[in-house]
Amino acid sequence: MKFSETLALSLTVASIATIIAVEFASSEIRPILLSIDFVVTIALILDFVSRCREHGGKYLLTNSYEIFAYIPAIVLFYFVPTHLAAFFRSLRILRIIALGIKLMREMRAKSARLLSYAMLLLFITILLGSISFYIAEGEVRNLSFFDCVYWAVVTITTVGYGDIVPETPLGKIISMVIVLLGVSIVSLFTASILSAVMSEEERGLKEEIEKLIKKHEKKIMDEEEKKLLTELKKLIKS
Repeated sequence: MKFSETLALSLTVASIATIIAVEFASSEIRPILLSIDFVVTIALILDFVSRCREHGGKYLLTNSYEIFAYIPAIVLFYFVPTHLAAFFRSLRILRIIALGIKLMREMRAKSARLLSYAMLLLFITILLGSISFYIAEGEVRNLSFFDCVYWAVVTITTVGYGDIVPETPLGKIISMVIVLLGVSIVSLFTASILSAVMSEEERGLKEEIEKLIKKHEKKIMDEEEKKLLTELKKLIKS
């Protein structure tokens, strides 16, 4: 997956998390969240325009739903009826699904690289989550930075013991983002490990078939057997 696609996936997840947070945020925090969503939406629109210019009019027609998906949350919140706003918000999920399918297709060939990306993402998320939570909750709850690192690890793994609970609106928003990222990262770890195991088993099976083919090639065969072995060789190489 290209860096631009990975960035678009991250921004889309962030935009959905922001929209969810807007629904529960206080009147003081809501303008900040709406501003964040507006900036993220502009970035996603620019990405969509770039993709349309690269792939042409056919791509625009195929992915036209994204035009409605990227309506800023501030417009949905204040100017669009609730049922329509919910529909437009759900369209952003389709973009995640499309990028997720593409990621799964590439996963088998890049399982080791994917695992390293997941580990890097895990480290960055724990670090940024700890710092953000310390800023939001450290003074209010009298927490040390180590307490915030502990909270980030427990939260991102979706264990959630409940011994450290956010009290401020910003702390709750950070918690929601960390949980969403945690689910994604754990899924990424699981998928990459399974992909690596499956690739190894597939490689072993191919080696066994190649040995059998070489063994039978030494024997006298008729035309039908030769054709069958030729087809098997093509299947193994594909």
